[in-house]
Amino acid sequence: MSYTPAQIANALDFAILDPTTTMDAIVDGCAFANKHKFKSVCVAPINVSLANSHHHNVSTVISYPDGNLDHVSKYQCAINAIVLGARELDVVVNYGRYLSGDLEIIQHDLTQLCAYAKSRRVLVKAILETYFYTTRQLIDASRRCVQAGVDFIKTSTGAVGGATTDAVQTILDAVGDNVGVKASGGIRTYGDVAKFLDLGCTRIGSSTFLELLP
Repeated sequence: MSYTPAQIANALDFAILDPTTTMDAIVDGCAFANKHKFKSVCVAPINVSLANSHHHNVSTVISYPDGNLDHVSKYQCAINAIVLGARELDVVVNYGRYLSGDLEIIQHDLTQLCAYAKSRRVLVKAILETYFYTTRQLIDASRRCVQAGVDFIKTSTGAVGGATTDAVQTILDAVGDNVGVKASGGIRTYGDVAKFLDLGCTRIGSSTFLELLP
């Protein structure tokens, strides 16, 4: 299937997450997002308030990029981000703990946070960092995310590995229509975007846009 620039923009969470990002770059990025009607802009927690004054749908990352905050700290960071104007939260699951056998860490990380976000009409995307998972682990982790109440499962922070069609298909098979799937990491061309949209992803994470167009 072919996709128009408007369709790609409407699925795009535009990442402005480089640690050297200036305040001017946040403002400029929001203006760029507004011009092309991106679904959201994704910024670091410290930049949520600034971005919120320049874009209608700000997302932010929680416990980025390694997921190693304890669940109480993640919950507090989520509350703070929502107070500052975030409408979507991309929360990194503590995959190190999960992969070492602490399977309940997903519920600990997400259940209370999702309940609070839902009460404020804020979306939650769980980032699994799928590069590290076996197929069986990815199926289990995806189902646990659904049980915890997430709205989306996201493949990657972009720091390691990235989105693959195998990982996305595994997630989709595991969760069905219960939640959305966001492909993120290494998406740099129109071909990349098209293959993930074709699979059924409804969100795409990337720090580029013009390069993604047909």
